[in-house]
Amino acid sequence: MSVFHKVNRSGKSKVLSPEERSLIQSRLPEKYRLISEVLYWSAGRIQEVLSIRVRNLVPERGMVVLERKTTKTKETREVYLPEQLMEQLVSRATALGLAASDPLFFNQSPTQSGQPIRRPLSTQSFDKELRKVCDWNRLSGISSHSFRRTQLTELYRDGWSLREIQHISGHKSLQSLQEYLDVDKAVVVGKYRERMHLENDRNKQGQGLL
Repeated sequence: MSVFHKVNRSGKSKVLSPEERSLIQSRLPEKYRLISEVLYWSAGRIQEVLSIRVRNLVPERGMVVLERKTTKTKETREVYLPEQLMEQLVSRATALGLAASDPLFFNQSPTQSGQPIRRPLSTQSFDKELRKVCDWNRLSGISSHSFRRTQLTELYRDGWSLREIQHISGHKSLQSLQEYLDVDKAVVVGKYRERMHLENDRNKQGQGLL
């Protein structure tokens, strides 16, 4: 019986722990591992990542250009990748002899002329491979969107402002971004209690009780 679900009980794709992300990416076939790496580091949506063409790679700047026709907001967005990952993407394009207009991740079908047609890989293809890994390792609540949510939530927990994160995520509004992030309620309560304790100590100092 499959334990793979696209969302968790809150109706959102699960935010991955570092251990879960490492496990999943180590078990995915190479092409799909690369896709998951790009999903995570770019904080991109699955359709945006699968629409990347060789011409969108800008290795000298460590950058990928997501064309406006492929983004949800219909605005061009620049995303940045680690040097090693960019090298792997360029090596893939070179090894496969891909043209600038070819999709980086594709399905290939023959034609009557003998020239193959390369079409962007379908989201269903990636979901299928991800589901296999999650089922085998009994992980639930995970989808392709988990990589995006994980990156953005980690940035938030590292102290990035919402405006800064919005620049990475491409969200139209701060409200939609806030709803997207995974906030640990226990951490929020802890911070609030700490604030109350500090206020209590200040009051005691003012009264000469400390």
